[in-house]
Order: sequence, then structure tokens, then C-alpha cells
Amino acid sequence: MAGLSIDLRYPAGAFVYGMTKPRVTVDGYEVPVHDWGQNYFDVVVGGPHRIEIYVPYALPRRAGRARLDVMVPEQGVALEYMAPSFTFARGSLGAPGQQVSVGHKTTVTVVAMIPALAIFGVALYGLYLRAEQWWG
Repeated sequence: MAGLSIDLRYPAGAFVYGMTKPRVTVDGYEVPVHDWGQNYFDVVVGGPHRIEIYVPYALPRRAGRARLDVMVPEQGVALEYMAPSFTFARGSLGAPGQQVSVGHKTTVTVVAMIPALAIFGVALYGLYLRAEQWWG
């Protein structure tokens, strides 16, 4: 039997993922996952396999879906899964150390814009009050 090692990760800001465990299927059969982090599965024989991973969530029901067809050699293979920052985006599955969180830049941009828009709104309101005092 060949081993399959998968490092299951999620971005630091997406702490909600930590409340549940990802689901992993190998060739359509679900395999037990211990938790986020390094997981080893000694359930496959060498050869071609389809690996699918997702995180159970409210909406969508299967967040961060990722699928990879991989040729597993007899000595096994190591993979890495990264859940997305934005739950409606796809997850990233592939070679260790190369997977990035999909939607991370968009999420950071939106979060950074919220205080900027609030400050802009307060400034506009202040200008409105000052103009109202001037014009009576």
C-alpha cells in the first residue's frame, strides 16, 4: 500500500474553518480526517487516484472544494490543501509549500475599505453640518 500525506490548512484570518474538519475523499470514498494539519492516509495502492477535499459549511454546503487527479507512486506522495479566504472560492490542492489561499487579496482589500469608507462618511457628514450652519 502507498501512503498519502495531506497537510490540510486554512488562512489565519479564516478562523471559522477551525470549528469543523475538512472532508477528504479518495476515488469517491471518504477517508477519516483527524483534524486540520498533517494527515496520513494508508488506504491507497500505487497508481492513479482522484483526491477531493472540501469544508462542510452553511452556505455553500461544500466550501473550498478542490479536486486533483494524482499518480501515487509506491513510496507514497505528499500534498497540501489550502482552504480559501472567501468561502465561495475554490480551495487549492497540490504540491506542498505552493498552495495559496484563493480570495485572500480580495478579502483583505474589502476589510481595509470598510474603515476608509466609514471615515469618508463621517467627513462628508461633518462638511454637510458645516455647510448647513453657513447657509442657515
